[in-house]
Amino acid sequence: MSTPSTASSTATSSPTSRSSISSSTAAPRAGRSSPAAAAGRSPRPMPPRFPYSLSMAVPAFNEEEILEGFLRKSAADLAAVADDWQIVLVDDGSTDRTLEIARRLAQEFPQIRVIPLERNRGTGASVIPAFLGATKDIVFNNTVDAFFDTSELPRLLPFLDQGDVLSGYRTDLSANNPYQKLLTLGNYLLIRFLFDMPLKAYQTLQFHRRDFFHLIEIEARSSFLSPELLYKAKRLGRTVVEVPITFHPRRGGVAKGGRLVHVVRSVREILRFWFRWRVRGRIRLSAPAAPQGSRA
Repeated sequence: MSTPSTASSTATSSPTSRSSISSSTAAPRAGRSSPAAAAGRSPRPMPPRFPYSLSMAVPAFNEEEILEGFLRKSAADLAAVADDWQIVLVDDGSTDRTLEIARRLAQEFPQIRVIPLERNRGTGASVIPAFLGATKDIVFNNTVDAFFDTSELPRLLPFLDQGDVLSGYRTDLSANNPYQKLLTLGNYLLIRFLFDMPLKAYQTLQFHRRDFFHLIEIEARSSFLSPELLYKAKRLGRTVVEVPITFHPRRGGVAKGGRLVHVVRSVREILRFWFRWRVRGRIRLSAPAAPQGSRA
């Protein structure tokens, strides 16, 4: 089993020791990397079975072309590493057969939970019910176009021993066109400067302990939601371990991100929350309301 050569780790908080991966009261050592990350060593190889349960949170909007293949592959990959797992899929008001396909697969796989939304909420907002509805120890995000290949789970999961949050970063942007590269760079620099988060990336793959989503209120409704999670994890004193991931371009269907309306909405939220959190000091770290939706 291959493992990455390095991982970086950051934290800002008061120290207490963490007794288990699912502990809701544990906090990392303030301002220090985990020993393995600090020494530049790879984590211990993952045991044959991941000892904790996994939830994958997935929003979906008009993905009938690729949804079934994505769910079947994800189910196989999750079952290969964990005995207890689930996929929480939010149908974001799809107008095609996405919800029908998801419900059919949920009948075949009891580990798939479907949360239908009556209207489209868009990028960011649509994944919130999945985060809040997850029931397993570790919760991570993905998209139906599978920007993260779940077959990489055996390589990444061991890093959870080094911190509280696992955050992926891309090492190769060659799949991006010039417009996408410009958006990625501009977004990265704006967030890093305004929120003082010296991380390699803010809007890719993240693994959090389930209790995190019930300790904060998720305020963003755009793609800024991902940086919000990292910022609030930092404010709670959680250690963020960064690991390289391979980006996989969309293989079918229609891409929804990167449109001008989404970019404008995200920039507006970045500026709004910078002013609210950093300038006025009004950041919400209270528990959110119960998720909306029902099981298929």
